[in-house]
Amino acid sequence: MTIEDWIRGHVPVEASTSAALRYERMIRQAAEPLPGVHRPADPAQPFDWVEQAQIGAFLAALGEARRVLDIGTGDGWPALPLARRVPEVVALDPSPRRAAHAQDNAVRLGLKNVEVACAPAEELPFPDGSFDGAVAACAIEQSTDPAQALREAFRVLRSGGRFAAMFEDLSAELRSPIEETAELYSDGEQAVYRLVHRSLAPLREVEYELRFRASPGLRSAAEEVRPVPTFRATPAEPGLRPVAPDDPVLGIPLLEASCDELIAARSFELRHRSPAETIALVAEAGFEGTRAYGNITWLARDFFGPAHRDGLLAELAPHMDGITRAFGHLYAAVPVGKTSVFFLVARKP
Repeated sequence: MTIEDWIRGHVPVEASTSAALRYERMIRQAAEPLPGVHRPADPAQPFDWVEQAQIGAFLAALGEARRVLDIGTGDGWPALPLARRVPEVVALDPSPRRAAHAQDNAVRLGLKNVEVACAPAEELPFPDGSFDGAVAACAIEQSTDPAQALREAFRVLRSGGRFAAMFEDLSAELRSPIEETAELYSDGEQAVYRLVHRSLAPLREVEYELRFRASPGLRSAAEEVRPVPTFRATPAEPGLRPVAPDDPVLGIPLLEASCDELIAARSFELRHRSPAETIALVAEAGFEGTRAYGNITWLARDFFGPAHRDGLLAELAPHMDGITRAFGHLYAAVPVGKTSVFFLVARKP
C-alpha cells in the first residue's frame, strides 16, 4: 500500500488546482533567483549562460514572431527574458500571486513592452488571432485540462503563428515505478502534511495537502524532520523528501495516529504524457509540423561549464546575447530522453 492509497481510502479530499495549492503558496517560482527575471543575467555565472541558451531556443523556434504570449509565466519566465528581444510580450498566469510577482519583476527590470494577465490557460482572455507566437514552460501539463489549454493556444495564434513549449518528461525523471515525497511543518495552530505521489504507469502526479490541529505529537514530528516547506525552501534546506509508506515520522503511521486531528484535505492531479502522446495531443488541437526534442540545457551545460572552468566566459561576456541566441538554434540536436524536460515546437496552419 502506498501513502496515497491510504489517504484515498481514509480521508475525504477536496479537489483543487496546482495554481491554488502549489504556485499561490510559493514565495518565489524557483529556489535560485532566475536571470532575467529576479535579477539581471550575469556573464560571470555559467548557470546564466545555460538559462540564456534556453531563451535562445525559444527565440529560434518563434522565428519572426513580434507579439508573444507566455502561458503559465510564473514569476515571468520565459516572458521577461524574451521581452528584451521581442517587441511585445504578454505574460499570463492563473495564480494571482505569481502574476503579481511577474508584474513587479517587469517593472523592476524596466521592461515597458510586457503586459501581465491573470487567467487560466483553458480560458485565455484574448480574441482569436491575437499573437504570432506562444510559449509555455512546463505549464500546459499544470493546467486542469491540457487539451483545452492547447486548443486555446491554437485559437489565439494567427495563421502561421509558432508554438514552442517545454514539457516535463516524467518517464525520464522517475527512477522507480512509484515515488512518494512528503513534508510536515507547523503553520500557526495547524500542522500541514504534504505528499507528492508520482508514477510511471500511468504517468501521473498527485499532490495532497492535509491540515491537522497541531497536537503535541504532530508538533514533535514536525520538529524531528526540521522542515523548511518546499514553497519556502532554499537549495540548502530541503522540504519534500523521499518517504516510505512505513516511515514512522512521515509515512502511514503518522497519518493513522493523527486522523482525529484532521481539519481539511485538498489535492490536485496532473496527467503527464510521453513525448509521443504530447505530439499527438498538440496535433489534435490543430497544430502542424509538431516535433519534440530534448532540452537544450543538456548541450549548454557541457559547453558553458567547461568554458567557465577554462576562464573563457569573461572574454565572451560582451557577446553573451548573440552567442546564446545562436546557441539556441541547436535545440534540434538534443534527442528526446536525454533530459527530464522535452522541448516541443509546432505551428498554426
